[in-house]
Amino acid sequence: MSASALNDFESHVSNERTHLSQVRRAFTKSLEIQNVDPGLVHFYVACSNYFYFSLKRLINQDYILHNLLLPHVEADNTEYKNKLESLSKGLGAMEESIIQLNNAKDKLVKSGLYEIDLFKKEAAHFLDVFLNMLATNRHSTYDLEKQVFKPEDWKQIAGVTADSINSEKTLYNDVKLSAPQGCEPQSFPPIGHHEKPK
Repeated sequence: MSASALNDFESHVSNERTHLSQVRRAFTKSLEIQNVDPGLVHFYVACSNYFYFSLKRLINQDYILHNLLLPHVEADNTEYKNKLESLSKGLGAMEESIIQLNNAKDKLVKSGLYEIDLFKKEAAHFLDVFLNMLATNRHSTYDLEKQVFKPEDWKQIAGVTADSINSEKTLYNDVKLSAPQGCEPQSFPPIGHHEKPK
């Protein structure tokens, strides 16, 4: 991986966010399929593995963002103190829900189709937490970020490495290759960062 490719961290992060949105929408649609077979279970596993990797990165990025912003918030600025507290709580809830989804995935793998109802229940809970966090925290601190962050701060937040690029590519490919008809992630158009999640 060349240094110039790694320095283009903004395009890698944008690519990751697009893929995450596409996998989330493909996964949501696949949960509506009534006849669950081993192929669909494989897709659920591939999506869960993608979420675990991608959201761990997203959560870590937001924790770094939180910690870099904190020194720039005045003690009496209750608006931003509340925003950062809300971000921190949302990240905690997101971490918990991705662990629960991963545990449900492991049970599904071990049991075959017998744990499908538990998996679907955890998947619905996970999607609720995910969408709620995106809707409530998306760009809530954007004005302050624009004022105080330098390019090196954004590079630190992004945390793009050759390993992260290769892992994301492999996991996204697994989702694409296992997708049932009508749930291909690449068939969902990218959502702009200003749009609300659907």
